[in-house]
Amino acid sequence: MATSNHKPNHMPSLAAVTTPFPHHIDVDAPLSEASEMMSQHKVHHLAVTRDGDLETVISANDIDRAYSPGHRFEEQDLYVRDVCARRPYIADIHDPLDKILLAMADTHIGCVLVMREGELVGIVTVADALRYCAKHLAELYSPIDDEVA
Repeated sequence: MATSNHKPNHMPSLAAVTTPFPHHIDVDAPLSEASEMMSQHKVHHLAVTRDGDLETVISANDIDRAYSPGHRFEEQDLYVRDVCARRPYIADIHDPLDKILLAMADTHIGCVLVMREGELVGIVTVADALRYCAKHLAELYSPIDDEVA
C-alpha cells in the first residue's frame, strides 16, 4: 500500500519550516567572533542584535566576501556592523509559506528572520526550505509497494 497521500487542505505557515531560537550576535562584536560562532553551531546565518533588540542578519557569505582578496575591508579589524545585511527580510510566523518562499526566490535572499508579536522566534534559510520541500515531494511521490503478503 502507498504511504501517505496526505494533501493539506490549507497552505502551511512559515512556522512549518522555521528553525526556532536562532543564534544571535551583537552588531558590535568582532567579525571573527561571528565566524567562530557559525563554525561552533554549524550554521550559516546569525541574527544580529543591538542592545538586545533585533537589528539584522549576517551570513557566512558576508564574512567570506569581507575577507576575500582585494576587498576594501581585508586589512582592517572588522566588526559585524561592517558587513551585515542592511535590509533583512523579516516575516511573521503565521505568513503563508508559499508567499515567503517565492519572495526568497524572487529577491535571491538566503534567509528570513521570523517574528511573532514583535519578537524574534526563528529563522528560515534556503536549506530549511529545500529540506521541507524534499520531504513533502518524497511523501507525494513515494513508490507504491506492489508486494503481496
